[in-house]
Amino acid sequence: MLRLAGAIGFVALNKLVRVYLIGLLLLAFGLRVWRLDAQSLWYDEAVSAQVAAQGLVELTRWTADDIQPPLYYYLLAGWTRVAGHSEWALRLPSAFFGTATVALLWATARRLFGRKDPARVAAIGATLLAALSPLYVYYGQEARMYAQLTFFGALAGYALLRAAPAWGSAVAWWATFVLAGLAALYTHYFALFLLVTFGACALLLFVSAARQSLRAGQRWAKLRGGVAAFASIGLGYLPWLPAMLTRYRVDASYWQGQLKLDEALRHVALNLTTGAPETMLEGDALRWLPWLAAATALALVGLVRLGRAAPHGQAGAPPSWLLPAVVVVPVTMVLLLASRNPKFNPRYLMMVSPAYLLLLGGGLGGWLARGPAPRSRRLMAAIAGAAVLLPFLAVSVLGLTNWYGDPSFTKAQWRELAAYVRAQIEPDERVVLVSGHAAPAWAYYAPDVDAVRLPEIDILDVNAVLGFDSGAQLGDALAGRGGAWLVEWQEEVVDPVGFTAWFLDRAGREAPVDARFWQVGLRHWRLDSSAAFPSAPQPEHADGANFDHAIELLGWDGPRDGHLTVWWRALRPLTEDYQVSLVLEDGEGRELGRWDGRPAGYDFPTTRWRPGDAVFGRYPLPAAGQGRDDLHVTLAVYAADAPDGLDIRDVADNPAGKRIRLGPLRF
Repeated sequence: MLRLAGAIGFVALNKLVRVYLIGLLLLAFGLRVWRLDAQSLWYDEAVSAQVAAQGLVELTRWTADDIQPPLYYYLLAGWTRVAGHSEWALRLPSAFFGTATVALLWATARRLFGRKDPARVAAIGATLLAALSPLYVYYGQEARMYAQLTFFGALAGYALLRAAPAWGSAVAWWATFVLAGLAALYTHYFALFLLVTFGACALLLFVSAARQSLRAGQRWAKLRGGVAAFASIGLGYLPWLPAMLTRYRVDASYWQGQLKLDEALRHVALNLTTGAPETMLEGDALRWLPWLAAATALALVGLVRLGRAAPHGQAGAPPSWLLPAVVVVPVTMVLLLASRNPKFNPRYLMMVSPAYLLLLGGGLGGWLARGPAPRSRRLMAAIAGAAVLLPFLAVSVLGLTNWYGDPSFTKAQWRELAAYVRAQIEPDERVVLVSGHAAPAWAYYAPDVDAVRLPEIDILDVNAVLGFDSGAQLGDALAGRGGAWLVEWQEEVVDPVGFTAWFLDRAGREAPVDARFWQVGLRHWRLDSSAAFPSAPQPEHADGANFDHAIELLGWDGPRDGHLTVWWRALRPLTEDYQVSLVLEDGEGRELGRWDGRPAGYDFPTTRWRPGDAVFGRYPLPAAGQGRDDLHVTLAVYAADAPDGLDIRDVADNPAGKRIRLGPLRF
């Protein structure tokens, strides 16, 4: 009778578990398709739409020169041929891959931790966190490859778990591992780091098992299946290897310099522990970090407890280092690469997030495992388990609430901006895009409205900075036009000093725009019929100075609107981040105010200046100067290795002081 009751209870429990899993998958899919098209496509997604619309040959050629391999675009191209190119259709594959990843985590947890009660707890915890993860929901609603990368990475890990115990005999699972590994590599270049980690872990597991149970003559027979699998991945990737190697060169889409390791580690910690892009949490992210770090530490302890509690040799006893290694090693490799090429984005963590969620789930299962311990110890273990799970669930709810309900967390509003311009633009007006690589988003939402691209580039390039050379292009594009609509996106990179607006101010007058759009700027000018765009600076005051053969002062304008405009030119390639010190003084030499900062603004350090190009900076003057005519400023240029300022050189190349006096100022 007891045996029958136990069997009935087991069946009932299994049915309950199946109901949970089905319900959770429905919840995960619902969260990913709910409001799927509520937000505009942003630049990256618009690029996906543009590339997917190309032919196979052109698509392949384009991705060979891009920063991502082609598999995602191949699949998206095939899908959109059937489903169309709507926002919903473009994003739906990511929702499917995201939901499938939740199911994979369930299967992986059961494989890692066994089928007893702790394993069920681990699987429930990991899948619940995955279903509600704001990071997973965000990329499950984006027409990019990161949900696909996560799925194939998780599938490769699961197939390896199935293949490794049998080694040479699990042909089907080794084949699955090969296909999933190749799919991950052809989806994202950083999948290489995950596969290297898988290979190292598999080798260590094999060595440990071989020492315990295999004779020397049997070891190669067992190992050859894994060797063949990894060799097959290498051979399968050979056609794309040249394109991959070019991606590890210096990338001009990011400013060059030293990786800020503390900033990168902060992104790693925040995005793994919160399970959300920082944009979903804003200021709340840092406040939650200590609690989530403590919960992660508890999960690690629980994972060790789970391994020790399982009988020796049972599937419920994975090595305690396995999951942390799959998290730490790829992230470390990404950071090492970024130390050479300072390119780091938290979305690169997507490939290790399944291992991190399994770590949390395993830790939860370890704390809640049943045992002969006294009731008080079981209570403390239950509290520890809750401390692992509840903070992560709370952050998930907060992140999703922001994502779905707060307009300030939306993506760049290209759809709304394009609709506004199409309704307002006059026949004699033209759109100017700064930066020009935003053209895919504009073309998606306003294909019938021609736009000028400044600069005319497809991929962001920090070296393609607008200056006087863009004036000729702008003049040709606006010749005979009565107005211009300026669309600004990432202008701090390609137009950091505001040359485009400066040109338009000299060609006409700015008109007010009665609308604002998140992450995208919109300005409007009516142009004079005789508008001309200067090809060189024409400062009102031609005061000049040579600052130690590094930077030349060309002159200054103003003051206007409480600002002084100063014109500069680099005399040679600059490796120092020079600063300018501007002091406002009255006729008696009394200091009324001071301003220190980069000469051409925060977004345009002197290390980005091209020798010979004229640039300008606008410096705020204190209100104390308003209405007075006895004022002047003294100006100096300094650097970290020259805190007292650079020498000003006279015509004989002799030092002539460190500050130059500009004025008098006429407010």
